[in-house]
Amino acid sequence: MGRERDPFWAHAEKVDGCLKFKCIYCKRDFAGGASRIKAHLAGVSRHDIVACNAVPLDVQNQARATQKKREAQATQGTNKKLKSASTSASKLKTKGKEEYMAEIVLNDVVDRLIANAFSLHASEYIGFESSFKVELENLLEKLFKIKFLLDDAQKRQSSDKSVRNWLMDLRDVAYDADNVLDEFSYEIFRKKVQIQNQRMDQVCSFSFCNLDKVKTIKLSLDKIVNDVVGFGLRMKLVNSVNKISLEKNIDSFLKDSEIVGREFDVIKIVKLLISSSNEHFISVLPIVGMAGLGKTALAKLVYNHELIKKHFEILVWVYVGKNFSVKGILKEILKSLDKDLSGSKYDEIDEIINKCKEKLWAKKYLLILDDVQNEDREKWGILMSHLLWINSNIGNYIIVTTGSDNVAKLIGTLPTHYLEKLSKDDCWSIFKGGAFANEGISLTLDLEAIGREIAKRCRGVPLAATVLGGTMCFKCDESEWLSIQNNKIWDLLADDDNDIFSILKLSFDHLFTPGLKKCFAYCAIFPEDYDMKKDELIQHWMAEGYLQPYDGSCMLMEDIGSMYYNILLANSFFQDARKDAYGNIMSCKMHDILHDLAQSISKSETLILDGDLMDNVNHVRRLFVRFDDQTTPKISFTEDGFTKLCTLVSENAGFGNMLSNFKCLRVLKLSDVSISELPDSIEQLIHLRLLHISHAKIMELPKSITKLYNLQTLRIEDCCKLTKLPEDLSDLINLRHIYIDHFKRLGYKIKMPENMGRLSCLHTLPFFFVDRDGHQIKELGHLKNLRGELDIYNLEYVRGKEEARSANLAKNAKIFKLEFHWGARFGRARDFGSARDDYDNDEEVLEGLKPHRNLKSLTIKFFKGEKFPSWTLTSLDAGVGLSIYNNLIEISLKWCNSCEEVPTLGHLPCLRVLQIEGMNNELVVQNCRDLRSLPGVLSLLQHLEIKWCGIKELPSGLQSCRSLQYLEIDNCFNLRSIPNLGEELHSLIQLRIWKCPNLISIPNLQELPSLRQLEIWECPNLTVFVVDLRASHSLTGLKILRCGIVQLYLDGFDCLTQLKSLEIGGFCDELNTFPSLASTSIQYLLISLKKVELYGWPKLNHLPDEIQHFTGLKYLEIYEFDGMEALSDWLGNLSSLQKLYLVDCKNLMYLPTEQAMGRLTKLETLEIINCPKLEERCAECSGAEWSKIARIPNIIIMGNILNTEAHKKIASGKLTNLMTTDFEVPQVATRLQRFQRLTQEVGRNFASGKIIKSMTTVAKALQANAIETICLLFTTGGTIDYNCKPMNRGGMYIEGATFKDKEEAGVGLKVRVAQGLLIAVTSKKSLCTNPTKSR
Repeated sequence: MGRERDPFWAHAEKVDGCLKFKCIYCKRDFAGGASRIKAHLAGVSRHDIVACNAVPLDVQNQARATQKKREAQATQGTNKKLKSASTSASKLKTKGKEEYMAEIVLNDVVDRLIANAFSLHASEYIGFESSFKVELENLLEKLFKIKFLLDDAQKRQSSDKSVRNWLMDLRDVAYDADNVLDEFSYEIFRKKVQIQNQRMDQVCSFSFCNLDKVKTIKLSLDKIVNDVVGFGLRMKLVNSVNKISLEKNIDSFLKDSEIVGREFDVIKIVKLLISSSNEHFISVLPIVGMAGLGKTALAKLVYNHELIKKHFEILVWVYVGKNFSVKGILKEILKSLDKDLSGSKYDEIDEIINKCKEKLWAKKYLLILDDVQNEDREKWGILMSHLLWINSNIGNYIIVTTGSDNVAKLIGTLPTHYLEKLSKDDCWSIFKGGAFANEGISLTLDLEAIGREIAKRCRGVPLAATVLGGTMCFKCDESEWLSIQNNKIWDLLADDDNDIFSILKLSFDHLFTPGLKKCFAYCAIFPEDYDMKKDELIQHWMAEGYLQPYDGSCMLMEDIGSMYYNILLANSFFQDARKDAYGNIMSCKMHDILHDLAQSISKSETLILDGDLMDNVNHVRRLFVRFDDQTTPKISFTEDGFTKLCTLVSENAGFGNMLSNFKCLRVLKLSDVSISELPDSIEQLIHLRLLHISHAKIMELPKSITKLYNLQTLRIEDCCKLTKLPEDLSDLINLRHIYIDHFKRLGYKIKMPENMGRLSCLHTLPFFFVDRDGHQIKELGHLKNLRGELDIYNLEYVRGKEEARSANLAKNAKIFKLEFHWGARFGRARDFGSARDDYDNDEEVLEGLKPHRNLKSLTIKFFKGEKFPSWTLTSLDAGVGLSIYNNLIEISLKWCNSCEEVPTLGHLPCLRVLQIEGMNNELVVQNCRDLRSLPGVLSLLQHLEIKWCGIKELPSGLQSCRSLQYLEIDNCFNLRSIPNLGEELHSLIQLRIWKCPNLISIPNLQELPSLRQLEIWECPNLTVFVVDLRASHSLTGLKILRCGIVQLYLDGFDCLTQLKSLEIGGFCDELNTFPSLASTSIQYLLISLKKVELYGWPKLNHLPDEIQHFTGLKYLEIYEFDGMEALSDWLGNLSSLQKLYLVDCKNLMYLPTEQAMGRLTKLETLEIINCPKLEERCAECSGAEWSKIARIPNIIIMGNILNTEAHKKIASGKLTNLMTTDFEVPQVATRLQRFQRLTQEVGRNFASGKIIKSMTTVAKALQANAIETICLLFTTGGTIDYNCKPMNRGGMYIEGATFKDKEEAGVGLKVRVAQGLLIAVTSKKSLCTNPTKSR
């Protein structure tokens, strides 16, 4: 083991597979690495380190000397906050930020100027006199001179101030020249459109162009060239950069799950979180470490740990960052709980809290708050009070990752987990994993020696090792490795310097193209932890002009962008890659410190305004503005500032008509619910390449948008009121990407603009709507560059096979997902016997829509043919002898209810998901019979759903699908039996059989060892239920509901030692008793069972007796036991029960005896719904059963939350939320009364009160005789000492006091708490100034 190289390992022995070590002197076991051993031997007792009491003096002195040096380093590293980018960057001693910006910008912008000038010179549409072309030739001459000098100038800029200033002047001129040449290009495009539309009677006015601008630019470049004469720069032609393709091997670069050296940390934290000893409402565990040490990575390992998933019902992850917004955090929690909830739907904090309460009610949760930097005690207190009101169950945890020890001390209720640096060998392991992921680099002895030295210099920081390893992945020569090892940056870093910013900057310096550096720096425009969608980011880069093909290259801009994106991912400049179901990378994020690096590099040109205003932003070329409220930002621009801005991203900051002032915008992204329309003046943004509108209320786009002839990308998201596109959309001849997310939901209602086939540059068009009046499918045939996903609607309007074939889908290799839709979403007129309004030729049309063999997903909806086309039945392509759809992963056939057979699928080796839904005619079972004979499908099919089918039996060959994990059979009304699933389905995890009314038998489950979830529901003819569960050791969930069962036998039920959830009942009404579940031995084998739902029927008058043996049960739900009048006293034996639900038990009157109910000491929630007799007897304070339940914290009857009388008195008071460890309540004369735990309703009433911000306020009010009632409540544990009487949890209720001065007080009261305190105060007059409403 690498760690043993440290000499102090000689004083320890390995234990538990090296996860722990035993001191050879005191024989104590402890965990960790060499640093912990040294601390142990040195006599340090902190952070779970026990001092050794038997160590020899010489060893102790040696360890202390080493430890003292280490602590000096740790004091500077651990206790300091993660600094901002500008602070970290100040440590760089090599280059200033602005001059480095010129280095990464000018190569690509000069190349772009040359390309544009050449294009204008060669254009046949330029109608100017010959002098214009002469000016262009002179311009090109100057640009080439600059191009040849640029490489040497950029190398010298850090050492020569004159050269640096020259580059900065060149940058300004180059940007101006870029805009001028772009104006001429715009006019050329406008003329092309006029010719295309046969409007040549309109004279091309060149309204945006002025020849004098070209002359001015040329004069400026003359000066630039003349100024450089005395600098002695060498002319050099930079070679073109070869294409680097990562598409095939990109999986090897996704290393997020490969966390090295943190095994012990994970085990320790997981054990802590799942410990049954936690009786606190919310426990907070801080994880502290310097930037790049892996705090977030460790939290993710814990978050995704199987034991954590089993222990907690809800897992929530929220990134916090620099801006600690209570409302923002709660909103992110809500989004995490319900992905379907729109972020704009709930904007008021009360709405957000109530919705969170619905989702988290009575559930145990783990909340990760990542990268917390807030040191404001009051903000944290407010957040905690909201979380306590949302869910006051015990056992909830919050993990907080932070770089600040101050934050940990402020919020932690558990000992801080300090993250240590990695060993040298762990750093080498990380570095090696990145550097040699490229199969083209071999691990030679020389490279290993160099690599180990570089890894050593990463100073135990995993992020540094990861990024440097990724950098070396693209360097094959030993000389390139040596250049990193011998870089001067290492000499500039002190031994105790924990800042890795400079190391990351070194990796950035070695990105091998200026365009790649520019693309990385551009990402500074996005906020921290932003989910950067791959296609969207590439479109931003493209709009800025960073993706121009190199000399002689035929690569498309999108392909260059994809290559750059993958390289940055491989280098670990991007991380957390997310893929779709087809293996395509969808998005990535940036580590915080890498985001800081991007900001430092582009600081002179990029600005993020997050709620703050600035008077002058004229230096900015890229601006991100975000405000919480929908207000017009007060940002001051001069005329020069307006023309410099080329990217504007705005969230909730309406710029209104000001937009047209930003004449040079390339990128415009607006997200604002207050936007109802775009101004017609948007046509003046002639340079615009990307227009992105989201969360707006616009109903239509202005017609003037069709004059943005440079536009490449149009993205519309969450603008559900928009139902049509401009008629002249085809005028946007440079349009490459159209993305409108809600058009698919509107389906047949959308009318397509005419002449879409003219948009020959289109790469992305997710939808196409055929129209009988002229929008024909042949338009697709002209769009030869389409890629990605394509849904085609209204295919009933296609005239026949040949017209369908004109779409040329068979020749489009880059479309990987196709959907074919006939008719409306819910059927067409002919389905209901009305007159037919289409061609009724579905089979011919589908025959002509043959797709390319690269297709990965195929969906067919509302197809009315009786059989599928020949291309679905043919296994081999005659031309190449290969399976034509060997890449097909997913097939979905929905509502094709006229078809008589399903196509043969045996030639599909990659098929994993097959969905057959809504085929409700009597279907010949050729679909499932074919599956039986498919050797390709058998190896990979994972997910099979058969819904709404008229099949009578399943094919026997189904049991040979060895990879099948999920099988659902739903609403197959003719199905009578399911054959035994055989010995091959080792991977089957979930089996669901729902609503099959004629099913009379189910399969034998004996040979399904991996089965975790079995659900059989609403099969009324299933009267005999006999299954063998002896081999189902993995079963965690069992549901048998609403079947006509007369005989139930679960053989091996007592073997289900992993069972956690049981839902059973609703059987034959003729049964007088609940069928026996199993033998009495279950009481010893079902400790794992946590949740039981029992469904009765009218004749049942008691619960099944076996339930009393389920001693680990936490949740019990009882439904529809109409014959039952009383609950058995054995219910009191369920000592772990936390929640009890009684629903639809019409005659239930009696709960167990008061003594039995008293044994349910952990019962927190009792809910009674539609049990009229019991509801009456449980009436608050007056009901006959009330005394049995009064102590239960949460009582809900028909949706009403009940309180005790004492709680009502407290609830009228005011709330103080104090996070404190020790204070005194002044002496008061009181009458004391003990009260039970506070209910949720009291918390709700507290929320309507006011915050008393300090105990000083309370003390003054006491002395002023202003307080009527006090309630003390421990929220996270502690004791009250009143006359030496401790109370563990709960609290104390004090009322009826006169609160005179302390001399007259009859009782002294001192309160000490371990974690936190809530005080409810009923006042005679206001106690607060500037009160704040809070929950």
